[in-house]
Amino acid sequence: MSGPLPEALWLLTAVIAVVLLVRDRTRLWVVTALPAVAGGAFVGVVAVWITDATDAFGVPMPKGTTWWMMLAGAGIGLGIASLWRTPVWRKALAGLLIVVAPLSAAMGINGGFGLTPTIADVFGVSTLPSVGALPTAQPTARAHGGSAGGAQPLYLTWKAPADMPKTGRIGTLSGAERIPSTGGFVPRDASIYLPPAALVKNAPALPFVVMMNGKPGSPTPRFIEAALNKQAAAHHGLAPIVIVADQLGTPLQQPACSPYSKYGNVSEYVNTDIVRYARTHLNIIEDPRYWTIAGYSDGGACALKWATQYPKIWGNMISISGDRYPGASEPATSLRDGFRGSTTLELSQRPATFVKRNAGQFAGHVALFTSGSLDARFSGYARSNAQMLQAGGFTTTLMQVRGATHVGTALSGGLTGAFTQLYPALGLAPRR
Repeated sequence: MSGPLPEALWLLTAVIAVVLLVRDRTRLWVVTALPAVAGGAFVGVVAVWITDATDAFGVPMPKGTTWWMMLAGAGIGLGIASLWRTPVWRKALAGLLIVVAPLSAAMGINGGFGLTPTIADVFGVSTLPSVGALPTAQPTARAHGGSAGGAQPLYLTWKAPADMPKTGRIGTLSGAERIPSTGGFVPRDASIYLPPAALVKNAPALPFVVMMNGKPGSPTPRFIEAALNKQAAAHHGLAPIVIVADQLGTPLQQPACSPYSKYGNVSEYVNTDIVRYARTHLNIIEDPRYWTIAGYSDGGACALKWATQYPKIWGNMISISGDRYPGASEPATSLRDGFRGSTTLELSQRPATFVKRNAGQFAGHVALFTSGSLDARFSGYARSNAQMLQAGGFTTTLMQVRGATHVGTALSGGLTGAFTQLYPALGLAPRR
């Protein structure tokens, strides 16, 4: 997304375009090239308009997409116009421009989204190594707030040792450390973030978070790592232990976080299998007041649902640019694949249903909603969902990431803002 690869591609595209444009200034070339370039640019603009009008991707396109598509269309138009009445070498350059112009635009648009920083991420391939052996749990300090007696929050009792790492560790939970799925759902390997305080001898029990990314997406821990390394640096190495889970199976599936999905029981995987694994493998505080279910976009909708469905498991919830409810951006697909075509089943799994069903059980539960200030649609979802949870008994906070749309800046800024607010509730920072 940054560095020499996109810059080299953009430079190559520009050089080819200039070479093809510089010809004998004949009237025929002007008459041929100008309509082709203008027509291609127009097609690019129309493509973006249709994409937004039909909500083809379920989210608004990032800023700059229209310009990138105009340039791609213009480049393709120039390439096509250069195929006629030209020598072989110009035809070869024209063919190359037809290929690299849309690739350059794709690289620019991908950078605008800011969610897939590497080629491996684009194709959903994990390049992370296995996390290996996990730190041994300390059962004597797991009951309340990370301290054996539970009388004081962790930030008051913790003193970072001199040999503590400056940053946390990430890796996949694969091989011997893989989380088993018992409900028929086949997830991609989860990943984990272990903060600096978890990587020392006699480490304290820490709060626990399950995080889910958006669709399309993968269970990469890169965004949570960046956000929590900043928090840990400001709080003597303290941060939650985070499992980044896959709620999709593949980037193209939409199980809608449903127990009835044709892809298997996603809910059982997250709320039973991962919970069991965390309790037996991780040095975490056992009190659910220190447990958080979190997600971005599609994952945020799933976090919202499960926070309301399982109040005895999740004491806190973070929804970053979350959808209205799981599968809302793909209603036909989610109804078919997530609920066997049954509207009754689909309605029974919406967060509003669980808020009513579990009324009176949300006292002390914290819900944080974030969205990009330029993302009108998902900001609206955040407001309505925050109002619903507040009416149900949650303590809610609504935040906006200034200047962000529904892209990577909304995710990174949302994580930073949400955890800044949540740290006191997790015993990792003093209350304001």
